[in-house]
Amino acid sequence: MHKPPVVILSGVRWDFLWQRHQTLATLFAGAGYPTVFVETTGLANPRPTRETLRRVFARLRRSGGAGEKPSAQRDLTVYAPLTAPPTWGVFRWSNAKLLVPRILKDLEKLAGSHPVVVAYPPTRTTLGLISGLDPRLVLYDCADDYEHFPGAPEDIAETEREFFLRADLVSCTSACLLEKARRIRPDAFSSGPAVDYELFASLQNSPPDGKVRTVCYFGHLSRERIDFDALRAIVGAGFELRIVGGLGNVEEDFLKTPGVEYTGKVSHAGLPAILAGVDAFVMPYEVNSLTRAISPAKTYECLATGKPVVAGNLPAMRDLGGHVYLAERPEDYVAVLRNLEGLETAEKQHARIALARKNSWDTRFAELEQALWRLM
Repeated sequence: MHKPPVVILSGVRWDFLWQRHQTLATLFAGAGYPTVFVETTGLANPRPTRETLRRVFARLRRSGGAGEKPSAQRDLTVYAPLTAPPTWGVFRWSNAKLLVPRILKDLEKLAGSHPVVVAYPPTRTTLGLISGLDPRLVLYDCADDYEHFPGAPEDIAETEREFFLRADLVSCTSACLLEKARRIRPDAFSSGPAVDYELFASLQNSPPDGKVRTVCYFGHLSRERIDFDALRAIVGAGFELRIVGGLGNVEEDFLKTPGVEYTGKVSHAGLPAILAGVDAFVMPYEVNSLTRAISPAKTYECLATGKPVVAGNLPAMRDLGGHVYLAERPEDYVAVLRNLEGLETAEKQHARIALARKNSWDTRFAELEQALWRLM
């Protein structure tokens, strides 16, 4: 069976925290599809910080050309496009007239003609790339409610509607996103987060003792999404808090608080080693317009360890049917963590592990691949 090239128009950089964008690229390449991972072309104007300047210069050095080959990925190329943010008129003009045509020439060399396109941020830039690629098939993998992103283009709802109508397939990572998509695309289907099960299963311990000393949050830490009052309450209650991942606009003084251990970013493959010794995981998401529609990528990774998980009261967490302990206020996190010794059972641990196993990336990718082939 001839496997066509795949171009993933991602919403993140390759070296950003590992998400479904990178996972799907790896899985397509591993299944024999020549795959090009196109790093983000932007969603909002970046903040004028030293870190932003560093990233801009890094992108300038890497942009265009033959792309880069991640280690041990024979059929995968990472391409760093040079674009302006898809916001102001002058930026859009530069993208449409100067920068997108150059990207399309590079992608023609890297991927060949008529690729399958997996698209993420529904911006005018991404629409221009889709049109120029002349794809045999477009999958819009809707992973966020982009209308509520800070600084997103004013017409993001309009361009996303174009995405819904232009795509051959629409997959959604949460029930909230699926409900929204089906107003325009009744054939949209669910494709939630998943887990590299064997990687995280190495952290399973049996039987659970329920005693909690070390609590962990791993992922991107930002004030727009994370309840810092909950994290402070956890530390204030005497638990050790281990934070693993990247930083957004956070108060760096918090990371120096006694009882907080910040390890920084680690590779996805290196996560199990850095998570060793953790007794429980927390996912302290704020429930707001930005987060209400998300289904966090780390959900099944936490569950696959068998460890208890305490999470904010997001709709996606409520849909997990009791496999996650829910918290609405900072003190709720503390109460659950203090009482886990009486709450936890071997049956609950086994149920979490079984749910994670059912939601492995092998299963999720097979479902997406079958959906694509039904239309090819």
